[in-house]
Formats: sequence, C-alpha cells, structure tokens
Amino acid sequence: MEGLKVDGRMKVKTLKENFKKFFGYTLRVYNTQNHFVDEELLLANVRQDDDKKTGEFTINPDWRIDEFEKEFMDVFAIKVQVATADDSALADNALKVISGKSLKVDGRMKVKTVREAFKATYGFCLKVYNTQNHFVDDDALISAVRHTDDIDKSGEISINPEWTIDEFEKKIMETYGVKVQVYTPDESKLADNNIKLFWGNN
Repeated sequence: MEGLKVDGRMKVKTLKENFKKFFGYTLRVYNTQNHFVDEELLLANVRQDDDKKTGEFTINPDWRIDEFEKEFMDVFAIKVQVATADDSALADNALKVISGKSLKVDGRMKVKTVREAFKATYGFCLKVYNTQNHFVDDDALISAVRHTDDIDKSGEISINPEWTIDEFEKKIMETYGVKVQVYTPDESKLADNNIKLFWGNN
C-alpha cells in the first residue's frame, strides 16, 4: 500500500488539500514565527532550516500523528500539526494518521474479539451497547446483541476503508442491529464523527 507523496515543489495549499482528501484530517502548516503560512508558497520556501532537503517524502499511513509531525519536521524542517476534520481542535497524537487495513466483522464473533481487533487495526476504542444502552458482556456474540428482531443477520461484513466514523456506526446498526460508538484511544471521549478512520487500498 502506497502512502501520500509530498514534494518540496508542492504548494502548501496542494499539500493540505491532498492530506484532507486522503486522510480526512486538516493539516496546519506554520512558519518560523509559529503563524500559519501563505498557502500559495512552495514547501521548499517554508522550511525553517536551509540545510534540510526538500525532495520527495512519503507519508506512512501507519504512523501515529505525533510520529508524522516529527518526521515532517526532520525531513522538511517545517512545523505541521494535524487537526480534526472541522479544524476545531488538534487531533489525538496517539491515533494513526490513517490505517489502510480492512477489518472483517462476523456476527459469530465475540464482542471482545471485535473490540480488540478494531483497536489493533485502527487505534480507536469501540464500545458496544445493549438495548438498555449499557455496555454489553464482552463474551456475548455480536449476533446476540442486536436491538431489533427483524435484523437477524450473523454473516460477515467488511469495514469500508472510506467510511467516516458516523458512517461506520450507522452501517453496523443497519447490518446487525447493534449500537456501537467509536472513542478516542484513551476512551476519554467520543471520536470526531466526521473524520475518515480508514483509507481504502487503491
């Protein structure tokens, strides 16, 4: 799987647009005064160290956000920060920039297995609820948790790498009749519904 290529001859505007398209996040780019840079500038003209190379750089989608930001500074001498899709706050540094892996869910899987696989694949915590809106027993099967009797599928479903968090949550409800919510890695709050968790294999 290829990552997103960045070149010193790219405009800041192009980089930000590509980053948003590929990963769903907003990318903030700063100058030496820690202000947002002119988006018409080339990346090569933004760097904060003239000795740094401005050649090609490939963003590894398996990097955590803090790893990506550090690597960008090391290679281009440019300070960047990853923000949420609506640019209202900085993204959680512990998240992966994005994961290109597809995860299959089966109604015969235990809730615990699904939650562990989801965390391992995407970095986020997954919470599964029963009809009383309480967390379900981790040893329950997904097919036994469903909220509506008219949905009794227990087959396999592949998580689409292009789904946003809210699309993923709705799809699980539609397919299995199971309420799930995606939380940040430390489980302290709900994740931003508008970001793409998954980057499809192209």
